[in-house]
Amino acid sequence: MRVITQRAFGGVEQLVEEDWPLPVPGPGEVRVRIRAASFNPVDVLFRRGGFGGQLPQVLGRDLSGVVDALGEGVTGLAVGDEVLCYRGGQGSNGSHAEYTCVPAVLVVPKPGRLGFAEAAALPVVALTAWQCVTRARVRKGEAVFVAGGAGGVGSMAIQLLRHFGASPILTTAGSDASAEYLVKHLGVEPGRVVRYRGRTPEQLLADVLAMNGGRLVPVALDFVGGAMKELCFAVAAVDGRVVSIVEEPADSSFNLWDETRSPLILRSLEFHFIQLGARARYAPRETWKVYREQLETLSWFVEEGALRPPAVSTVGPLSAATAREAHRLLEEGRVQGKLVMECG
Repeated sequence: MRVITQRAFGGVEQLVEEDWPLPVPGPGEVRVRIRAASFNPVDVLFRRGGFGGQLPQVLGRDLSGVVDALGEGVTGLAVGDEVLCYRGGQGSNGSHAEYTCVPAVLVVPKPGRLGFAEAAALPVVALTAWQCVTRARVRKGEAVFVAGGAGGVGSMAIQLLRHFGASPILTTAGSDASAEYLVKHLGVEPGRVVRYRGRTPEQLLADVLAMNGGRLVPVALDFVGGAMKELCFAVAAVDGRVVSIVEEPADSSFNLWDETRSPLILRSLEFHFIQLGARARYAPRETWKVYREQLETLSWFVEEGALRPPAVSTVGPLSAATAREAHRLLEEGRVQGKLVMECG
């Protein structure tokens, strides 16, 4: 089978195409013939070696396709089923390939109203958004600030926030394209979009306050990191909740533990960090069913029309050139929604 792999950490030139043996599903696993796979910012970090790992590696955390073979003991799935899957780092190889074997507990039926490309865009961002919104315990009528609403996770989070009754929903845009996507695709009110280019932290704080009637917000979700994470803490009200999915470098100047200026301490805030793959990496296998339960819930929302996948841009067919282009776009921050590669 064809895979996009790398034998050294580094730039996009490390992504190459190779022929690998067809994987064989072990007990409790299924083999999926991949029809589409998406790209996530975490792929860039893995490619650079930010999380270490063994080489060669095949990147890709989510996919859609058709069940091709069943391992011993698998029930509830059959050869020929159309499925979507969150790999969670567990499996024979990543989703940027023609086939992969994964634990059946990470596989759910593909919503009938979605094509393979749309389905492949769903697992990572939908699961991450669900965990962020539920961890923040968002209640009806609460104002929520979202840093990075036009990205894949942000696209799903805004829809979930609306479903749970959050109001108003405030978010950021760095370009005209992002602002248009937020308003036209996600239904955000134009007056609730913060344009951050060329604005100082003080000006951004004033912008958010003005959009929320002069008040700080109970909940802030950080999908960007850096200065946007600091803004999330700055706009959070006393006893507010801040949730982030972006880790900061060790030399970051933002010190949450400085009792003289940290909003975490001064305003008695809650801070939660969501690492989607933590359970798959560190928790017992019998707990992985949480992923399937959440994916089934999200798929139900999709089937009912209450949730749409993020806007999909198809980069090209399975090839090193396609993968390299997707990584470049992610690094440049020029992505609204999700990038998808057609694998078959």
